[in-house]
Amino acid sequence: MTAYSYPSDMFPAFPSVAVETPENWTGLLVPNTVLAVGRVTEPGQFRPNVIVAISRFAEGYTLQTAVDATVEKFAGLEGAVEIGKDVSTINGHEWAHIEASFIDPRVGTLVQAAHLAVVATGQVVDLVQVTGTVTAAQAKENLHEEIRAIQRSVVLGR
Repeated sequence: MTAYSYPSDMFPAFPSVAVETPENWTGLLVPNTVLAVGRVTEPGQFRPNVIVAISRFAEGYTLQTAVDATVEKFAGLEGAVEIGKDVSTINGHEWAHIEASFIDPRVGTLVQAAHLAVVATGQVVDLVQVTGTVTAAQAKENLHEEIRAIQRSVVLGR
């Protein structure tokens, strides 16, 4: 019998992820994420949030592939409007940033910012997604700037 383990050379650990938040934000436990934070809000209000998810792909997966998939996902949402996108280097990693608004039937119009990086290790590529969400009304109060600041603070490690 052959033994396989995680983490190992063949199955490396995911990158570590750290973000900085304003004082009025708190950690959240959210399924299928490796890290999540939310702004402290009154009961019944939508909580502005930033979640971090990591997905593993085979060697050759690119940042452009991730961008294309995200743009396609946004385009399929009700009332979707792309707000903008760019690519920048943050703390030594190339990040793509895509913002869109769309209608969520539960809360109305949301503004979402997807912040994407790929980290190659051996035969695998990890897609790190740092996604922030606010309502349209919260975006008008500039809460989306808090989301952007949290996303720009991201530090990846091994």
